[in-house]
Amino acid sequence: MAKDAIIIGGSTAGLLNGIMLKHHGYDVTVLEQFSGTRDGYDAGITIGPDVMSFLAKHDRVQCPFALTCTPPIKFNIHGKPRLEHKQTMVMTCWALLSKILRANFDGVTSNAVPVAPESRATDGTVEYRSGCRVLDVKDMGSRVEVHYEDAGSHVRTAISAGLVVVADGSNSSIRKLLAPDVERQYAGYICWRGTVSESSVENKGFNEKYSGKVAFHFMKGNYIIHYSTPTDDGDLDEEKRLYNWVWYMNLSDSSSDAEKLFTDVNGKQHQGTLPRGLVRPENWEKQKSLASSVLPVGLAEVVSKTTRPFLTKIYDVTSSRILFFDNKLYVVGDAAMSIRPNVGMSTQLAAYDCNMLERVVEGKITPSQWERAVLRYRYAQRRFGLTMAAYGLRSKFAAVWEGLKWLLLLLLQKVGIK
Repeated sequence: MAKDAIIIGGSTAGLLNGIMLKHHGYDVTVLEQFSGTRDGYDAGITIGPDVMSFLAKHDRVQCPFALTCTPPIKFNIHGKPRLEHKQTMVMTCWALLSKILRANFDGVTSNAVPVAPESRATDGTVEYRSGCRVLDVKDMGSRVEVHYEDAGSHVRTAISAGLVVVADGSNSSIRKLLAPDVERQYAGYICWRGTVSESSVENKGFNEKYSGKVAFHFMKGNYIIHYSTPTDDGDLDEEKRLYNWVWYMNLSDSSSDAEKLFTDVNGKQHQGTLPRGLVRPENWEKQKSLASSVLPVGLAEVVSKTTRPFLTKIYDVTSSRILFFDNKLYVVGDAAMSIRPNVGMSTQLAAYDCNMLERVVEGKITPSQWERAVLRYRYAQRRFGLTMAAYGLRSKFAAVWEGLKWLLLLLLQKVGIK
C-alpha cells in the first residue's frame, strides 16, 4: 500500500513531521496558507531535548545553528547580576531553524544553508505548496480528503492521503472544524519583542556581563527576558549575533490602550501579532521612554536601539482531543494546545509530538497511546507555563498557588489518574 501524507501548515511543527515522514518513505505534500517565505519576526526559541533528538536523527544539513547560553541570571535596576541556577539554555532563532528544516524537507537553499542535502533512495517524494488555504477535511474511509483554495486564483482543489497532520497554529481553522467547542482565549497579557546586534550596544560593560547569557529583569506586573541568538542567516560570531528580548506586560483586551497598540501605521487593527515595521511610532516612543525609566542602563539601550519591534497578544488553547477520523488525522503543535511562551517550550513540544508520531509510524505505540502521551505532556507543560507567567506578571503567592496545582497534576499523572 502506498504511503502518503498531507501536512496542513508549513510551521515548525509541520516541517518536523514532514521531514520525519519523508525519511520513512512517505510521499508528503505540505499545504501552507502563506505565499512565499514565512516571516521569522526576529523570534528567538529555546532548543529542548526533543528538538535535539529529532535533529540528531533527521538533520542532514549539520550546520551550527544555536548558542549555548550560560546559566540564567536576574539583574536589578543597577544592572547587578545574580545567578539563578546552573542549567544552561540552548538558543537559536525561528527563521534560522526554519531554513534548516526547509533544506531538509525539500532542498530549499538560503544564505544559512547554501547547499541542501541530497535525498536518499529510501526517502519519499515531497512537495511544498504555498498560498493554499485549507477549507475542509473529510473522512473518506481509508483516506482523508483535504479541500483547499489557491490564494491567487481562488481555484478550489481536493487531494487525499492516508495520513493527515494538522499543524496550522494556535488559531487553527481545521481544529475549529473538528472541535468547534475549543476556543482560543486571550490570556490577559502581551509581549513586545525585538532584536539588536550585540556589536551595536555601546555599553561594553553590559556586553561583558550579558553576552551569551539568558537574563531576566522583574518589575511590578511585568518583566523582560533577553538572550543571545544567531542571526537569521546563521552568524554566530560575537560581532554579528543578536540580543533577542521579550518584554511581557499585563494588558486588558478591552482597554483603549490595547486598541491603540494593536492599530498599525495604516490604521488596521490586529488581533494576534502586530508585525515588524507596522508599530505606530508614537507607541514605540512611549515604550522606549518606559524602558529608560524602569530598565537597567544597558538593557534600556538594547530596547531603545531596536528598529523593528513587534507586538503579540498571548492566547490559550486547550484541547482534550487531537486524534480524528479513525486514527488518520493528527493535530500537532500549537494547533493542538498552546503553551504560554514564558517557558519557551513551543518548539520543544512540536518536536515531542513529532517524535511520538514517529513511534506510531514505526509500530512501537498505537495512535491512541500517542494521543494520551501527547496530551499528558502538554497538560503538564501548560500548567508549568501558567506558574511561570504568574511569577512574572502577578505575584509570588499566585505563582506558589499555580505551582502547587502543577505539582498535583504531575503526581496524579504519575499514579495514572490523569
